[in-house]
Amino acid sequence: MVTEEENEDEKQFFKDLSATEEQAVQEVRGFEENYYSLIQAMMPALPWLADFNKKLQSYTEQNFAAAYEFTRELSQAKDMQDFARIHTAYIQKCLQSSAAQMADFVETYTNVASGAIKAPSLHSE
Repeated sequence: MVTEEENEDEKQFFKDLSATEEQAVQEVRGFEENYYSLIQAMMPALPWLADFNKKLQSYTEQNFAAAYEFTRELSQAKDMQDFARIHTAYIQKCLQSSAAQMADFVETYTNVASGAIKAPSLHSE
């Protein structure tokens, strides 16, 4: 049987873990903001980069929202069973999201590439 002290230790562990996860998300968020600043500076020289940047920014926002939700849910875990359930749901959501994002990105890349490469005209004059 789990004692009250062990139960409190377990709860504190999950709260600490959640705080660590949240801090990591915040740090990565800072890197993301620096990346987008760099991309914005490069836009005039590489206009085709705008479509990719919009897609990547959208994906990143979706991923951060999911990470924040994960850390919020993780902080509410009462035991290892809750932790495993929350973690499994998060991993499944990430896999589904990654597959959808990849398909969308490939479509965007294909559209940009096909617009950039135009077949020569075969008209005889």
